[in-house]
Amino acid sequence: MKERSLSHFLKFQWRFLILFSSALILSSFSAAYFVRYFFKPNTGLVVNFPEVIYDQGEVIFSPKTPFSPAVASGLNPDTDVILEIDGRTIKSSRDVVLADGEVWDFDPVEVKVKSRESGKRTVYIQPAINPARIDWLFTLIFAIALAFTVFYLIFNLPEDTASNYVALAALFYLVFTCVKPFYYESFFSNILIHFGKLTSWFMFFFALYFPFPRFKRTIRLTFIWGILGIYLFFIALRLYYYYMWSLGGQESWLVHYRYLGKLNNISDGIAYIAYTALLVSAYIKTPHLGDKRQIEWFLAGFLIAIPPYFFLEQLPLIVGGSQGLRMSMGNFASLFLVFVPLFFVIGLIKHRVFNIKYFVNRYIVYGVLFLIIFAFFTIFYEPVLRLFIANYGLTERVAGFLVTSLLFVFLLPIRTLIITLVERVFYKAYYSKSLKYSAALEKRNTELLIIVDELNRQQLRTFQTNKIRELRGIITGIAHRINNPANFISSGLGSLENRLNTLFQSLKSSEALPREELVKHETEIGRFMSIVEEGSLLIKDFIRKLVSLTGSRSSIPVCVEAMRLVKNSELEMQQKYPQMILDLQINSLVKIKCYPAELIQAIEYVLENAVEANQGYEQAISVRLIEEDKAVRIIIEDQGIGIDDLNIKRVFDPFFTTKADHEGLGLYFAKTIVERNLGQVNIRSKSDGGTIVQFLFASE
Repeated sequence: MKERSLSHFLKFQWRFLILFSSALILSSFSAAYFVRYFFKPNTGLVVNFPEVIYDQGEVIFSPKTPFSPAVASGLNPDTDVILEIDGRTIKSSRDVVLADGEVWDFDPVEVKVKSRESGKRTVYIQPAINPARIDWLFTLIFAIALAFTVFYLIFNLPEDTASNYVALAALFYLVFTCVKPFYYESFFSNILIHFGKLTSWFMFFFALYFPFPRFKRTIRLTFIWGILGIYLFFIALRLYYYYMWSLGGQESWLVHYRYLGKLNNISDGIAYIAYTALLVSAYIKTPHLGDKRQIEWFLAGFLIAIPPYFFLEQLPLIVGGSQGLRMSMGNFASLFLVFVPLFFVIGLIKHRVFNIKYFVNRYIVYGVLFLIIFAFFTIFYEPVLRLFIANYGLTERVAGFLVTSLLFVFLLPIRTLIITLVERVFYKAYYSKSLKYSAALEKRNTELLIIVDELNRQQLRTFQTNKIRELRGIITGIAHRINNPANFISSGLGSLENRLNTLFQSLKSSEALPREELVKHETEIGRFMSIVEEGSLLIKDFIRKLVSLTGSRSSIPVCVEAMRLVKNSELEMQQKYPQMILDLQINSLVKIKCYPAELIQAIEYVLENAVEANQGYEQAISVRLIEEDKAVRIIIEDQGIGIDDLNIKRVFDPFFTTKADHEGLGLYFAKTIVERNLGQVNIRSKSDGGTIVQFLFASE
């Protein structure tokens, strides 16, 4: 990417400042919570959620992860009823959260429990430090990827609405990821958590704008503000339930709170389905290869990340019990989620050709292969485990480790064999064919681009030829109509001068008038004759220059004063736009070698754009002529709203326009004409509004 200048940010300063300040504040909160999680002793009693269930007045220990210090210390899942934690009587799940929040050292935590099998007993939980397990690193990598996505998009695409929504989605999910371990701790952490709940809908908002805006602006804004309004009401209601639960610990409030959480998960699913549907429809409708490639990157990121995340993180929670505990891989699932934000950045900023069909086909095959191996593992695990326990007298934990190792040793070679067969049978020929097809497609695309470019050039030449032919006809007619009276005046002046000379000679001979008075009249009439003759010469000079502009006398470029070109353009534009205010600073008499009629037309194209940009503004359009060392610049500057950085790169493209009733050819023709006359064109937009167009020519 090119370096972004300060003006790039100032142009969208309000949007950039809001996004940047929000990102700075929320990422700081996220970092603080992550550091706190890093050093917080982990008892296993609260892991994101209270690891208990409330049943008939009893608080039963029910962990959802196998990596629990509470389980390792001897608490029995789904059977032990918690009575006290470090002297605090436990009557509700809220008491468990409060007791866990008070643990800030690594001394053993005294927990009194009871169960049907062993009655009452005391268990001492040895808190573990969270960095002791390597999976915290996966969460950190995911958080860094999210933060990188947020700030990279804010700094590189602050003007792009679609990218803004992606940045907000990544920012809110960053908050959710880092604050999640403290979900139930406080009202403030609960508010932050609900920022993350907006992620899915911000992705839907992104799809409303990418790769082109959907629906009318009013409908889009109604969608966005309507959804945000409903969601804010939903969040307020959920926070109210949480607040009431935190005050009294009544489980009914928590039940309502979690029920709304299920509805929230359903709404997330709806949002992601709508988001996917919009992207797929855009993929089908858009004719631009670049847009298709970007969408393919987005979908590839989700395909890589979501299925492993579901199997490793969500499915164990759904299954629950001992089977869910065996399946859970903790934060390891976050490692796969890294692909989502990173692929979004690649797709938005630096997308390259990506063969999505080849990727999806392979992904489906290997996904099915994974499910088959996972099914074999699940089917054989229980029988082999019971066999080891019965025959060798091993504990369940040791037997589980051995069975898992043996099954992997057995299944991995089978997996390798299947992969080898699949690659050789299905994908070797397909891959080489795909590469050849891609190369042929790229070659064909290049040829088509050349053909289109040549057609555009031919269309330009035809258009310019017709315009110039029409202009020549008009100018020739005007010159002819002026030339005849001018010749008549010129010849009449000669005859009049001869007659006056004869008259004065006669008067001198007759001495009818005093000599002094006669000399006075002769001098005065001579002065009048000089003025009329000078006017006649100016008319002839104007006709000569007018005819020279048509190119009818020569098919080669001619030397013309640059000032004349600008003034001719001014006269034409004043007729079209009488209200136009031009500030001309063109005192230089420098000449340039060019086709005058074409350059006048090029200047008019730029002035027409400037007039349209200045609509609603009273400022003048400035036209300056600057003479440099062997060069001359014609600078046209308006005071309009300017051009954003995304469009300014395309203003010289044929048929590119931001106005519905325009052809998008004016600036393209202007650039082509200037370059045909061996000149250069440069355009830039000012940070405080307005656009500057410069023509640069070699001077004569």
